[in-house]
Amino acid sequence: MRRLPKYCIHKSRNLAFVTIGGREVYLGRAHSPESHERYQAALADYLAGVVPTTTTSQRKPRTALTIGELAERWYLSERERYGARHQSVYEASYAARELNHSHATATVAEFGPRAFKAIRDRMVKDGRSRQWANRMMNAIRRCVRWGVGEELVPGDRIQALAAVDGLRHGSAPETQPRMAADPIAVEMSVRWLDAQGHTGAANLVRFLKATGCRPGEAASARWSEFILGGELPYYRPTRHKTARHGIERLVPMNCDALAAIGGAMRLGGSDGFVFTHTRGEPFTANSLLLAVRRAIAGTGCANWSPYGLRHLAATTALARTGSEAAAAALLGHTPRSTIIQRYSRDRLALAMRAAKSIEEVA
Repeated sequence: MRRLPKYCIHKSRNLAFVTIGGREVYLGRAHSPESHERYQAALADYLAGVVPTTTTSQRKPRTALTIGELAERWYLSERERYGARHQSVYEASYAARELNHSHATATVAEFGPRAFKAIRDRMVKDGRSRQWANRMMNAIRRCVRWGVGEELVPGDRIQALAAVDGLRHGSAPETQPRMAADPIAVEMSVRWLDAQGHTGAANLVRFLKATGCRPGEAASARWSEFILGGELPYYRPTRHKTARHGIERLVPMNCDALAAIGGAMRLGGSDGFVFTHTRGEPFTANSLLLAVRRAIAGTGCANWSPYGLRHLAATTALARTGSEAAAAALLGHTPRSTIIQRYSRDRLALAMRAAKSIEEVA
């Protein structure tokens, strides 16, 4: 008796499939009634000796690329290009999941503005925030653009999807803004880390608070990337968020940052990394987050995250300088970036400073 092919699931894509004759036959969304019906139909064909000629259960021509196949190829391409932990890869994974939720077996030719709008509206119905839905829409556009570049998708698909507007303010729930870390909670946590022998984590937290670096930028810092001599010491990370755009990242060192660096020097390290934990290995963004969570639990202070130190640095710089351009330079944003406006808690006060600066002197 022949063993029947199994109903299988691509967990990361939430997509059901069955392998028959060495070919993966996609069945649709995992555990959906339609996927089980297509599975039974595929088994009937298998028992009748019919070998599938496509990767879908609808027997479409081999040239008819499905959205599920396009999303899978794009995700694998992004992963090969950036590595498994890059933000673009995470976005590709979630965007592929949104595509496969309801359009896995649709052909690329069938995926137009109406299907695109349907995905957008479903995300809103599911309670997704406006920012998340727009982010996924942009990621899906990138997927189609990649397909055009690989000659898998007709060029007019880009213009068609570009005609679909993103969600405007008020059309979906808004994402709660990230809050700056509480300075008192940060100080309590740093003292607890020092007292528990986690001096490497304490130094890294001090450095983040003093510079406004992204946690990943600071955790991967190497001694060779620091220029500590001269009047303007700075840190030049070779790996950072905008490196692929050819933008140089320079982090100025103030007295607090230099003190954190001095503490790291006394500890030593391995392989040229500046900040290392008790085993002498370099920190990652995740291991730093775990250290912070232990400190919060040990002190009972208000909750905060390492990325909140970046927000704390930005809001402090804005409050003391009154210059959004200066704060943007500190964080590594371009002068045209509007992200810095998120940190401006009192824009009227900033505008008043500008107004007073141009008033006529009597």
